[in-house]
Amino acid sequence: MARDHARIRLDIWADDDFGSLTSSAQWLYLHLLSSPTLSFAGVADWRPARIAGRTAELTAADVEFFATELERDHYVLIDRRTEEALIRSWVKHDGLMKSPNMAKALVKAYGATASQTLRAVIVGQLHRLHEAKPELKGWTDAATLLGRDALTPAEALEELPPNPSGNPSANPSGNPSENQAESDGGNPSVTPYSILHTPDSFPSSVTYSTSPGEQPKAANG
Repeated sequence: MARDHARIRLDIWADDDFGSLTSSAQWLYLHLLSSPTLSFAGVADWRPARIAGRTAELTAADVEFFATELERDHYVLIDRRTEEALIRSWVKHDGLMKSPNMAKALVKAYGATASQTLRAVIVGQLHRLHEAKPELKGWTDAATLLGRDALTPAEALEELPPNPSGNPSANPSGNPSENQAESDGGNPSVTPYSILHTPDSFPSSVTYSTSPGEQPKAANG
């Protein structure tokens, strides 16, 4: 059973926590949520270069930098060893456990997830949902998963490889950007786009190149 659409809750824009994320982190979250690779377990491919390639100006380093917020706040958990990203609230919000058939699809997708750590988080989220809504019709088909190893997002983050942009538990607007710029000798050509161009730094007369990796140029030269 292949996914051909994404369910995005409209009330996400009324969520204060989501609203506190930067636009870059919000974009990355919505990108993963609508990714063609997203499984019925809420797991998508994590390939920063490919994600960046869907845009005109971003790099893999930018995508990793944007991910620091999502990891810090447990919106997304990433296992870079298996190149997989889990949308933590997928099990809760996508309504899979309302339907026996969809529950079966989730169980199958769970088995296809390579990361043991992410699988444990999925089980942990199923436990939370089961405690809140034991009446859902899908539990009969997903009951076997409730006996598997479970982790909280915080526990999983301790086991997962760190974000190369810096510690995801830290403020992503802090040292990672400065450290990278310093390690590159201050060369702006290798500094992530997100560092060079914060929302407050855009000049009023900027036009944008359609060539990936090329920096914005002033319209008047």
